[in-house]
Amino acid sequence: MYKKISHIFIFIICLSFSTLNLAAEKGSKKDETPPDFELGVQAYKKDDFATALMLWFPLAESGDAEAQYRVGNMYLEQKGQRKDPTEAAYWIEKAAKQDHAKAQLLLGQMYLKGVGVKRSFQQSAGWLLKSARAKNAEAQYIVGKLYYFGDGVAKSPAKAAYWYKQAAKQDHLEAQNKLALMYLEGDGIARKPASAKKWFEKAANAGSASAQINLAKLYMGGDTDKKNKNKAFSSSNLVKQDPVKAFMWYQKAAIQNNPEAQNKLGLMLSNGIGTEKDIKKAHEWFEKAAKQGHVDANYNMGRIYVNGYGVAKSFEKGVAYFHKAAEKGHGEAQMDLGVAYYTGNGVPPDSIIAYAWFYVAAASNAKDARKTKNALYSKLAVEDKKKAITLATEYKKKYFARP
Repeated sequence: MYKKISHIFIFIICLSFSTLNLAAEKGSKKDETPPDFELGVQAYKKDDFATALMLWFPLAESGDAEAQYRVGNMYLEQKGQRKDPTEAAYWIEKAAKQDHAKAQLLLGQMYLKGVGVKRSFQQSAGWLLKSARAKNAEAQYIVGKLYYFGDGVAKSPAKAAYWYKQAAKQDHLEAQNKLALMYLEGDGIARKPASAKKWFEKAANAGSASAQINLAKLYMGGDTDKKNKNKAFSSSNLVKQDPVKAFMWYQKAAIQNNPEAQNKLGLMLSNGIGTEKDIKKAHEWFEKAAKQGHVDANYNMGRIYVNGYGVAKSFEKGVAYFHKAAEKGHGEAQMDLGVAYYTGNGVPPDSIIAYAWFYVAAASNAKDARKTKNALYSKLAVEDKKKAITLATEYKKKYFARP
């Protein structure tokens, strides 16, 4: 009896060892030959998109959420096959329905922009909320924006602040900047200027150009731009005004090719604020911002050429820059363009076009525009008055930017 039991025991031990050996063999084979998904990842990294798609597609069809997400992304980004947003949405939605947080984020963004699906803020908000609740920082940030503006959800600054804070805690830089603004203004959250400064500094030190600009505004005691003036910056008393520090933060953002910061840097250099006056460098920064379509920078470039600040005076170049700014709704540029057409500086004289620009400038509340417009109108011949009114109405529709 004892021998029989002993034989059985030895048999079980041998069987266990052989099972372990088989498992070890399988494990070693797995290490030697990566599965199709990993092979697809390797192919994708080598820009061999056709192979990646060939390997991922069967996995996607069999229900693998990560493969579905990646296949959808490939159709969206035109990697290895034709761009097909509808096909992309099909696969991304399959992954999203399996609680794939990145797929939910992407599908929410597609509904937000109407890419591959019919645009729907409600659908967008639904998918983005799922992703946000799964702790996706980008989704949390976008949901914050949706609640702030009331897109697809009931407007709620308090909920916006909540989601911005969730994303900010995950080091989402733009969320940190938005949260700081809400703390500064007491918008949707209790006003805490010290918390605002903390989040601005955290984001700015991590490289957020928006936060760097806002820190610069704090050190300047507010924004000098009347159109974008925010009293919260000037009334916070958070920091002692320090133009040198303001210049430093604007410079950090400008180096990142931020046109707003580049224009501010140009203004500070041209006026010697926080740094030595340097018209040549100011010109360089204005030009960088203007090339990116920054409206104020285009106007400032126009003034540089019309007045010959550090460059050879050129009404033609100046007026060309005024045109770019005026057509984007810049009131002072519209006024100066009217003067150019009236005097014939930089363009052929034309009182009708001059009146049209004065008319739009008056609507934009540019200084002396209304008085100048009325004075010119009184000098026009009857037939020219009709033409001037027609052109002015057309220009206002095209070039007036409501504040």
